[in-house]
Amino acid sequence: MVFRTAPVRLIDDVRRRRGREVIPITVVVPTLNRRDRLEETLDALRRQTYPLFEVVVVNGPSTDGTAEMVKGFASRARVLTCPEASATVSRNIGVQNGAGDIIALIDDDAIPRPDWLEQLAAPFGDERVGAVGGPVFDVPLDRVEWKVCTSTRLGVVDTDSPGPIGRYQGVGSDPFAYFAGCNMALRRSVVHEVGGFNAAMPYVYDDAEFCCRLHDAGYRVEYVESALVRHYRAVSAMRDGQQIITDPYTLALGRIVFASHCQSSPDKREEVFRLAGQWEQEWVAHASAHVASGRFSRKDYHRFVERAALGTAEGVTRGRRPRPFTTIGPPPLAEFRQYR
Repeated sequence: MVFRTAPVRLIDDVRRRRGREVIPITVVVPTLNRRDRLEETLDALRRQTYPLFEVVVVNGPSTDGTAEMVKGFASRARVLTCPEASATVSRNIGVQNGAGDIIALIDDDAIPRPDWLEQLAAPFGDERVGAVGGPVFDVPLDRVEWKVCTSTRLGVVDTDSPGPIGRYQGVGSDPFAYFAGCNMALRRSVVHEVGGFNAAMPYVYDDAEFCCRLHDAGYRVEYVESALVRHYRAVSAMRDGQQIITDPYTLALGRIVFASHCQSSPDKREEVFRLAGQWEQEWVAHASAHVASGRFSRKDYHRFVERAALGTAEGVTRGRRPRPFTTIGPPPLAEFRQYR
């Protein structure tokens, strides 16, 4: 005789009450030193109208009391830890431990609409759909900044490309459609198939690189305009409170890793490494413009240029290595915990 665990019975009970197939969803929230913003995000998720979802928080090496704060959510969310300051590795940990068939990603400084999961879940009725995303309202800029997002395989992005999104899909598409990591949902089996998120980059470009692999694996993506989140773009290691990039290390590194791992031939990868020096000089020009405007001191300038050089060098080193493959095992259904 096979005894089903309580979480599995819960999933079956929700489906029976609804009289239709309801896909269990895992919401993954990577976090690092954003205690107050994270608490607002977790409170907002309690207002979701979707009937069957869990929340997995992955806390990096936070030092601001995040670990103590999330203890208050321990009865409704699962809290995991990541030893690295890496949103990418945290996302992989969340996916690996997520029990839902769909993985929804949101940042620790973003607030979703109450029907966010309802909107994201609908297109997954089509088995060809591997990812779904929606627009992102940039609170500091007071406008929707991310709509139909596209990127070339050299990392030139456009967050307001002319639709429809079907123009930017298919194996080898360039540019291709991608979704912002603070508002995307993925079929868990597809994350397994493409090897998770690219752990060679701490964050930035990891969402686009994942979508590139998804296209090349033959899956479709769907943009849902009503699945909106508000993104507060909190201060981070690379930007200040005025949204000015103060440390380009991760951006420089991420673009090179992204571009090299998205290429289909050794010759194209070598082209990326030749372009890396040009991209570094663009960061130098960026710093010079900030000096001219009075935003940067000479000390700021020299630190910025040094960090751009370090990020470029590390990006080339990592880009020459094979793309890391993260194994995503079977969903741990016995761990599913309804979030309320």
